Amino acid sequence: MQLVDNGRTVGLGGMKQRATLGFLLLRANEVVATSHLLNVLWGVDGTPTTARKILQNAVHGLRGVLSATGTAHGPAPGPTPELLTQPPGYMMRVDPEQVDLYLFHRWAGQGRERLARGDADGASVLLSDALALWRGPVLADLVEAGIRWPELAAVRSARLDAMEDYFDAQLARGRHQAILPELEEMVRADPLRERCCGQLVLALYRCGRQADALDAYKRVRAALVENLGLEPGRGLQRLQQAILAQDPALSPAGAETYAPLTPPTYPEPVLVGPAGEPAGRFGGPVAAAEDARSGAYELDVLRGLAERARHRGVPHLVTVLGRRGTGKSGLLRDFGRSVGVRPGKQRVLGGRVSPAGAGTPLAAPRQILAAYCGIGPDTDGATARAVLARTVRRLFPPGPTSELLLSRLGRLLVADPADALPTAAFPTGEPHHARVLGAWAQFLREAAQHELLVLCVDDLHRADDPVLDAFEEIADVPTPGALFVVAAAGPELLVRRPHWGGGKRHVTTVTLDPPERVTREQLLEPGRSQRPRTGRVPHPVVTRR
Repeated sequence: MQLVDNGRTVGLGGMKQRATLGFLLLRANEVVATSHLLNVLWGVDGTPTTARKILQNAVHGLRGVLSATGTAHGPAPGPTPELLTQPPGYMMRVDPEQVDLYLFHRWAGQGRERLARGDADGASVLLSDALALWRGPVLADLVEAGIRWPELAAVRSARLDAMEDYFDAQLARGRHQAILPELEEMVRADPLRERCCGQLVLALYRCGRQADALDAYKRVRAALVENLGLEPGRGLQRLQQAILAQDPALSPAGAETYAPLTPPTYPEPVLVGPAGEPAGRFGGPVAAAEDARSGAYELDVLRGLAERARHRGVPHLVTVLGRRGTGKSGLLRDFGRSVGVRPGKQRVLGGRVSPAGAGTPLAAPRQILAAYCGIGPDTDGATARAVLARTVRRLFPPGPTSELLLSRLGRLLVADPADALPTAAFPTGEPHHARVLGAWAQFLREAAQHELLVLCVDDLHRADDPVLDAFEEIADVPTPGALFVVAAAGPELLVRRPHWGGGKRHVTTVTLDPPERVTREQLLEPGRSQRPRTGRVPHPVVTRR
């Protein structure tokens, strides 16, 4: 159990104080009689003579903790929780939105309703978010101290029910391969839950493992007969008969597929060395001969800022602004090639924002994530998830953070119709895209702790607002990390965001003007015929904030 005040974990005192708060939260906004509190804290037969005084001291201490929240660290989001004395006992008055247990119940209920209506996609999102709130067994610190409340068993059962609802939603979407490991683990932990066992049997059959599916059914039947003296329910028996008959109705409604990726705008190109031989890819040891058209001063500006990000270990965002035809895309390509072969450890990743109405609004972040993980456009969904899991667990230690990131980044990589849902379809004030993009930014900031990460993003002016927010904020987080973002955009960006990057320390704007018009007289001027035409003015307008 944790109390978090504006991102700061607050100490809750001793075990009796923590147990008092925990039980009152399980009965939030209800009056709990003092006699009942004494029973749950000490047991019916173990209450000491000083129990009421100990309880009063615990309540007094909790009130002191709660009254201090939202003061030293700014106003608390939402109403401040209060522990009230109301005959015949006490009541914890709290906004259910501030307690993750009640958020879980609400999202799980809404997901279950969507599943009943046949909306497996929406149900999957809601149920996944509900389950992502869990951080292990409920009130594990109190359970370790010997507390055994019936309310805790009810909460654990609600979690298992939500997991089974989630599995049903995923099976309806054809995601049997993705959930198979979780199903196997759940059945091992509780082999008598027939619904989950039936889901495992069906998933194995859909994965082409008919013999394993029938073996799983036999194990379930043996456990039920030996432990309870019961045969499996009619549903499980019908499932076994359908497998034996290879009933076509068992086939999935849709197969899991990897989201089609537009090839990254700037994939790792084969560079050409001085002798015309391939010099390797980004990160290779051989420096390529520089294209004469790439000698404009804008490249020097970008290279210098990238080195600054590397050596200072701070994120930096550069926006290259210019109308169509000013050479923005060429500048990004030339910069990516040149920085990729510089000495040192770096990784160059590219992405392009899709035009309105074409592709997913998260195309550029998806391309960048896929490129970092080494996932190609032809990778199937199960393989993409497995590669992502290995990458996330390499960067983040095992635990709730890595599992939550894996859940949200998995939606970014693998095709999910929920991407098309409007913000209003989600039950929380934080939209679905914002949660996914937040996980994406956290992943990149961690990756930038290990090497210089260079992101080359084209057509940023086409991006939806959540994507723009993600790229603008990624350089504004104080977390250290060598992360360099260079984004090309048309002037439409400043129409939508007049104060783009304004007031931020690690933000630079490079403006490209249209190509110079070259007249006959200028061509005949001495020395002009020797200057290459770059399609860009040689002196950029640079604004640093």
